[in-house]
Amino acid sequence: MNIRSGCALALVLAATGLHADRVVGQKPGLRLPLPRGASIVTTLKMLNADRESVHTIEESTPRGIRWSWRLVEIHANSDTISQVFRYSELEADLNEASRLWFFHSTRDSGAHPGYTMHAISRSLYRKLRAAGSDSFQVMLLEAPKEFAGIPTFIAGESSVPVRWKGMLTDGKSNTQPFPLLLNGRRIEVPALRLHGRFSARNKIWEPEIWVLADSTYPLILKVLRAYEGTDNVLQTVRVDDEMATATAAAVERGLASSCRVELPGIYFAFNSAVLDSASDRTLTSVADVLKRHADWRVTLEGHTDSIGTVSANKVLSERRVAAVKERLTDRYGIDAANIRTAGFGSARPREPNGTIEGRARNRRVELVRACGAQ
Repeated sequence: MNIRSGCALALVLAATGLHADRVVGQKPGLRLPLPRGASIVTTLKMLNADRESVHTIEESTPRGIRWSWRLVEIHANSDTISQVFRYSELEADLNEASRLWFFHSTRDSGAHPGYTMHAISRSLYRKLRAAGSDSFQVMLLEAPKEFAGIPTFIAGESSVPVRWKGMLTDGKSNTQPFPLLLNGRRIEVPALRLHGRFSARNKIWEPEIWVLADSTYPLILKVLRAYEGTDNVLQTVRVDDEMATATAAAVERGLASSCRVELPGIYFAFNSAVLDSASDRTLTSVADVLKRHADWRVTLEGHTDSIGTVSANKVLSERRVAAVKERLTDRYGIDAANIRTAGFGSARPREPNGTIEGRARNRRVELVRACGAQ
């Protein structure tokens, strides 16, 4: 059975907007409801591997949401695993459930009634804020003895589901700012830090869990010790939730005012210049802007993290922006003479490359306008 462990994080298509659970003076946060096609990027730092995942809304109905999850794992021995899952989450569970499902399988439908998959429920959030603690359960996979201490997504078919039972506790501390790349903009959102204490099979598991401080959808932002016996860290690093019209407007404003914008929603396969289909919405928006401003001369700048050699990263960044230019010219008819490309590799990081989340945010495409051109 092909199984992956870890919380596939998401935002719910709720009927209401964000509740007033915000830090006073906080910058605007995550936008609810999310449109179809919105994506969330998460990273998972493991014992001998790193994972990056893109979770995209495929369908939403009054009963819940259908997601696709595309992941890439890079192991210390240089092995790379790529996989796609589909799963769903029921609106009734987002309201009331007190259990979390922490893995997925390619052999089932991805539906697990009675569980949330990407957040704690609204009911549990309110109970934690009111009483400080409440009972909670997490369904995890347990690895065989020979893989003790290794996250179960490495262990393979012999892993078995285990239900962990215990308590979640809100330390009653003030909300903490949590860094997030939202639609290409670096912001901070308010987060609660929860402590979990769970038991199963005579063992104790005590994760630290950060959730979005919002009762509409308490998204899990980070899990420290995301599996019993390990120090792996699961984290949400990026959300691209704007609709195509909003993305176009943001790109246009950025190019008009500051002559530079970091493009949201551009995704590539690992160590590759192959564009993911999830990039199409952003590329459509960029093409619309460039068609309205046919006199603009722009440069696509490619940036990578620091993994690999300086020369290899520079070549990869050049190939990636060349692929973006090719898509804009071939599919959308943008004049190739108006678009230059430049690859900078790892030479211009925005965040430290020493963390998996910093590396994820450093992999980006920026669009720059020649501001002297009218």
